[in-house]
Amino acid sequence: MRPLLRAWVVRALVLAVLAAVFMAYQNPHLAVDLANRVWACF
Repeated sequence: MRPLLRAWVVRALVLAVLAAVFMAYQNPHLAVDLANRVWACF
């Protein structure tokens, strides 16, 4: 993978993680519900 593309992918992943943490902070019940739904797939 090219270094520039890799840098953008890493930045996008960091932003996605920060958005998930912010969502969990704002509405923890929604985060738990989503986690339970994802876990139910396994």
